[in-house]
Amino acid sequence: MKKMKLFFCAIALMLAAPTFAAIDTIAVDVGISVFQTMPIGVVPFEEEGSIKWTNEAPHLILTRDANLTGRFEAVPSDKFDLVLFSKKRARQYVTGNAAKLSNGKIKLDCYLYAAETKDLLLGESYTVKPYDVRQAIHSFFDKVVYRLFGERGIATTKLAYVSKIDGMKQVVISDYDGFSRRQITRDSSINTMPVWQKGNKGLVYVNFRKQRPNLYAITFGGKETPLFTQYKQTFSPAVNPKTGELLFSVTEGAKTEIYRGDMKTGSAQKFLHLKSNQVSPSWSPFASEVLFTSDRGGSPQVYAVGKDGTDVRRITYMGHYNERASWSPEGDRIVYTSMDDGKMNIYTCALDGTDIIQLTSNAGNNEHPTWSPDGKLIAFASDRGGNYQIYIMRKDGSGVTRITNGTENTSPTWSWFFDEKKFK
Repeated sequence: MKKMKLFFCAIALMLAAPTFAAIDTIAVDVGISVFQTMPIGVVPFEEEGSIKWTNEAPHLILTRDANLTGRFEAVPSDKFDLVLFSKKRARQYVTGNAAKLSNGKIKLDCYLYAAETKDLLLGESYTVKPYDVRQAIHSFFDKVVYRLFGERGIATTKLAYVSKIDGMKQVVISDYDGFSRRQITRDSSINTMPVWQKGNKGLVYVNFRKQRPNLYAITFGGKETPLFTQYKQTFSPAVNPKTGELLFSVTEGAKTEIYRGDMKTGSAQKFLHLKSNQVSPSWSPFASEVLFTSDRGGSPQVYAVGKDGTDVRRITYMGHYNERASWSPEGDRIVYTSMDDGKMNIYTCALDGTDIIQLTSNAGNNEHPTWSPDGKLIAFASDRGGNYQIYIMRKDGSGVTRITNGTENTSPTWSWFFDEKKFK
């Protein structure tokens, strides 16, 4: 079979298994960013009574959000310090009050102030269970982003990825920073390639319980549903952001092709009519075009095609092995992986394949990049630390931050924006 078989075999190559362990550990590789960040002061909350925080105190969560989201540089201080904030050019600072209520819940009053005048720029109150403090602080931080930048923040978004649990690959979800992890699949078969359904109501993923890859869907709080059972081998799902329909790869005999299907009715039809193999489809943010990987030129390269399956054009030319491309939320660039001297690295380029920027180098294998919904960050999997973990970096490759630890974690996919109150 052609070189394209490498893509399908890669599914089976990821099937060995260490033990699941608690994560919530972050390591930062400080890089130089070409994007300017905004200094912001962070002052500990005043606490009424003794509060035992589930993970971290609110000001530590805010510090992490500020540094991780790529928009800010946190300036922590034990108390309000105008001299420090002025020296660091932090024109605003965040702080608040926290009180434990008689019913066991915690009341958080969160504030954004102008440092020089102490004018209140934003105030939000939350009454939550101790476990939900982190989500409340993320919600407040997103409002800070909107107040200062006029754009939605990503602190309340989620990541889905694959984690080895008790020796088996399972799909999990977590906050964007790796905390509050929750296991989604729970069976003795391999689960991989998760993607978010439209509206973040659930996930689509690949399961190997029949000793071959098949697509399944699960809604949060609902049941697992097999998809497109008329085909023996299905994988590489991609959800249309406008309609929710699915693109996916089907292997029949010695050929792999991309199909388009309706998850509700189960009907599907061939999307591309090409002689080559095709995998890894990815919708544009406006659902007007699709990226995919094909061996039609002799080696795996990234191509684009119209939403109706016509007007195929090649995107990548540099390198002999380029795959897993996805669109930026703005629709102006793509991110993809490319093999360099036997190692996988992450690149971005313009839609015509020009303006190529290498984001990772000399740090093991770096794979499966996925954009944050605001286009500021890219999550990816890397074995630079010995085994595969999930990392986040700014879109220029700086600020690399590991957000998982312990057991192997791979194949991240970022949620779209959504109202966290609807997330159960």
